[in-house]
Amino acid sequence: MQHLKEFLIRLQTFNLRITQQEVVVDASDFNNIKRRQGDAYDIAEETPYYDSFSLKSELRVLKDMALIDLLTLEHGLMDLQLKQLQKVLERIKQFWKNWHSRHSEWLQDYKNDYIFSIELDKLFIVYNLKSSSKDIGITGTFVEDLADSVKLRESFLRELIQDIEMRLNPPQPKMTFGEFKEFRGLPVEKNVSDGPLDEIQINAELPQSTTRYPTFASGIALQFHEVLKKYFVPEEHAKLKQLLLTNQIPETPLIFRSNGNQLADAFKQLYDANLIVGCQQVDLEKWLAPKFLYLSPKGKTSIFTEGYLNDLISTNLRPCKSPIIKIDQKEGKFLILPTSRNKK
Repeated sequence: MQHLKEFLIRLQTFNLRITQQEVVVDASDFNNIKRRQGDAYDIAEETPYYDSFSLKSELRVLKDMALIDLLTLEHGLMDLQLKQLQKVLERIKQFWKNWHSRHSEWLQDYKNDYIFSIELDKLFIVYNLKSSSKDIGITGTFVEDLADSVKLRESFLRELIQDIEMRLNPPQPKMTFGEFKEFRGLPVEKNVSDGPLDEIQINAELPQSTTRYPTFASGIALQFHEVLKKYFVPEEHAKLKQLLLTNQIPETPLIFRSNGNQLADAFKQLYDANLIVGCQQVDLEKWLAPKFLYLSPKGKTSIFTEGYLNDLISTNLRPCKSPIIKIDQKEGKFLILPTSRNKK
């Protein structure tokens, strides 16, 4: 289990750097905030951007080696290890609750005790963390980079968990006609063609997957597309429309050109108004995460993860302060209307 151990340690270890950056020295006048060069935390090297690809490559290799370790176990032990992985995932979920509760869409700087306030030091291993009295700045860039670093770690952890769950509960092969009749308790005829049944034929009879994709109420998908497409480049408008109308998955994620919480809030509003049906909130999060990217406040392309989305969609703790849609009802019909927005 050495590789699994190495994967879990690296996954939960954050190596902070302290670098010279522009930090606030006087914020008493909001219109004239004074800045100077000073010490501030930096975690850019543990994000997926620029020259910081090493963590991504390291985690990928460690995850693959950890999987090899786990596949050598019998199912009982493998299930025990899966429960341990899920405990780490729960800590990441707690991080997102803490992060969202302290996050601002507009702040460029945070208080010096920010890292302690989100309990990063209690949830994970944090190297080079100093006392908040040391006056080391927390910039908005650091807060966004920290989120991107956790997303990267979460994505590899979820991949490993999914691989193990598939091993423990492999997908069932298609049922033949004879097997289907036997399943229903019907007599099975001999010497009859027994090819596999079409999935639709037995759809209503067999246990269903818990993961479903969102279905929009009549007319809502088109309205939503008209509002939403303004946040995507024209080349992606048709793909966005097909995704919303027919669940046709784009080959690459579509880039939402604004804050990620705004896109999450738009889907949440539709779900809460029962204009998205056929799935649970957790299904909506799983569906949404791999299909979209978004631009962080610093203009970097960032991924969604289920953990990041969970607090935004499944709770009411952090309402979006700059929603992009509003839902109105007129003469018994729902209208999806745009709100004013600030361009990035």
